[in-house]
Amino acid sequence: MIRTLFSPMSIDKRFGIAIFIALIPVLTLSGWLLVYEALVYVRANEGLESFRSFRSALLAMEAVSAERGPTNGALGDELPIPAAHAVALQKARHTSDTRIAALIDTLRPAHCSTCMSDFSAMQKVQADLSAARSSVDQLAHRPRAQRGDPALWGAVNRMIGLIPEILPVVTTRMSGVVKGDTDALNCVFVARLTADLREQAGQLGSRFTGALAVHRQLIDDERLAIERTQGRIDQLRAMINTRVSGHPGLSQQLFARMNDQYFGDGLRYVSMVRALASQPDGANISTAEFAENYVPTMRAITDFRDGVLLLAEDEMLRHRRNALLVFLGTGIADALLLAMLMTVAVMFRRHVIGPFVQATHVIDAIARGDLTTDVPASFPREEINGMFNAIRVLKDNSAERVRLEQERLHLITELKTLAETDSLTGLLNRRAFESRACAMCVEAEHAGTQLAMVMFDVDHFKRINDTHGHAAGDDALRIVAELCRGNWRQSDLVARIGGEEFAVLTQVQTVAQAVDMAQRLRCEIEEAVVPVMAGGSCLMTASFGISFSSNGEGADVVSLLRRADRMLYAAKTSGRNRVVADGGTTASEGPAGCEEACAGGG
Repeated sequence: MIRTLFSPMSIDKRFGIAIFIALIPVLTLSGWLLVYEALVYVRANEGLESFRSFRSALLAMEAVSAERGPTNGALGDELPIPAAHAVALQKARHTSDTRIAALIDTLRPAHCSTCMSDFSAMQKVQADLSAARSSVDQLAHRPRAQRGDPALWGAVNRMIGLIPEILPVVTTRMSGVVKGDTDALNCVFVARLTADLREQAGQLGSRFTGALAVHRQLIDDERLAIERTQGRIDQLRAMINTRVSGHPGLSQQLFARMNDQYFGDGLRYVSMVRALASQPDGANISTAEFAENYVPTMRAITDFRDGVLLLAEDEMLRHRRNALLVFLGTGIADALLLAMLMTVAVMFRRHVIGPFVQATHVIDAIARGDLTTDVPASFPREEINGMFNAIRVLKDNSAERVRLEQERLHLITELKTLAETDSLTGLLNRRAFESRACAMCVEAEHAGTQLAMVMFDVDHFKRINDTHGHAAGDDALRIVAELCRGNWRQSDLVARIGGEEFAVLTQVQTVAQAVDMAQRLRCEIEEAVVPVMAGGSCLMTASFGISFSSNGEGADVVSLLRRADRMLYAAKTSGRNRVVADGGTTASEGPAGCEEACAGGG
């Protein structure tokens, strides 16, 4: 029938119908390629919008953090509050309100259809910030002698507690940036780390507010909080150093300035104030004076962050511009290709029909996801070669899209692992430990089982660093981590929660079982040898504190940590290198204790 239909037609008409049919897959290919490039441009544009929201979130977080400086100053001032300090506080609050309002505006449903949860979260931050300010104002209008430590701590911690409410918004916006442009990941991650560094630096200053406000000596909780904050600052500095050294485009000048001004001048000033505040009479420094000397050194951190954000924005703008050029170029190329094929079809009909049949097969294979199909390499006519070059571009772009998607998933997995893991020891970090410990406590409550919280740290760890160098200290922590992996069960939660401080949450049958497990680990740490420079070695010991939950009763992570910390403190004050458990149980120290632990474990 087909032969009968075509028989009365001229060869031109017959060829025209054949060309028309053959052009269908070519048009499909051209449209598919054009749509693909359009989607690349759309993703790049969405990534840029997410980046702007991400930057607004970082600026809002910085403003709220910076507001604590004049707030702490007001909490330490005598009445009436000096006019200059009141003006500084109002200015800081205005900056916070402006930046939060700008962030909320970018998250409105009218501007971002997927930002509803972030929009609601930032509205809650506004309300919580207003409540925190009211608490500060009420306290600041009391005579300074009537501002007790609990009230001061409560006011400071309410301001500090606003930052974790903003962090989920930062993380969500950061994910949108990476989805739109994976090449911006390094800069965006450095900016996130720098924002965390600015927040930790602000928290470090806030830890002195209570002592400076009433001119007293630092208490143990304040010292512990200062140590933990400085440990987190050291971790962030190391992570930023690693990222900056691997990205030559980041500003080395701003990075050096941050090292000089904050890690040099700022932390030296904090050390000086801490030494004075550790004396019985406290430091004769007001909170306002402390803020005036310490807060300006943090400006170098935000300057470095702004430089990183500027570089990231330039890279994303360039990526979006390139995507647009490729999209327009693809459209023009498709149009030219189709016109060329029509012209060539009239002149070289014998060399067109065959190649188009081949093109149909290749396009069909690519449409089915078969990227292993070979694209013909050459034809007698250059115009036909151009068409197959376009098919080859489609195949390469499809393969590249698959690769980029796999890379994006890998990077997301790596970010999640990085957020939960301590980079030095490979153990859980504090945040991941507390999150998983809460879940474990709920399970234990339902099952009616007993939990033990074991906290321990390396005795005189600073002496190891000072005597043998930080490399030896790092090796010591890695050895402790490896011993933990060998001693604790896979079901136990083991984490590094501070500089040289570790915590374990384990399910036990009896109190003695937990003490025996801790005692065995203490003995192994005591017997471990830490290699040092020049072929030498050093030894170390560790002190342990253990708290327990009752069978069938709810276990609270915060309570367990607090009680275990008290037991650890008791172990240190009673001579170190020992295990002290809730209820007064104390394990032996020295070789005899180790022999007893080994006998019990056997």
